[in-house]
Amino acid sequence: MFYLAIKEILTIPTYNDPGTCRAGRVVIDHERCNGCGDCALICPGACLYVAGVGKDRKAYMIDKAVPDCMSCNDCAAICKRGAIRAEHGYDFGGFYKALHRAEMVPPRNF
Repeated sequence: MFYLAIKEILTIPTYNDPGTCRAGRVVIDHERCNGCGDCALICPGACLYVAGVGKDRKAYMIDKAVPDCMSCNDCAAICKRGAIRAEHGYDFGGFYKALHRAEMVPPRNF
């Protein structure tokens, strides 16, 4: 067993504090979205849902203090209409900061 120093405890990010971490965010174009629900089914963070009836059925991102979006872009890859895209990636901050080596691009469709 090991013990952490006070400095180490203070530098470990708290995942429910927006000051130390930033979750991913997706942008949904509601004009293109047909409400099929494929994005909500494939989302590993379960941060998307579909609401509405008939032509008003659209996909939405769960709006809570800390969404669980990992910016995996699975939703963008499965959307046949191109209605969803990742706006920015997640960042845990501090020691766990994600390396930003390139801009986020849409996933390849094979």
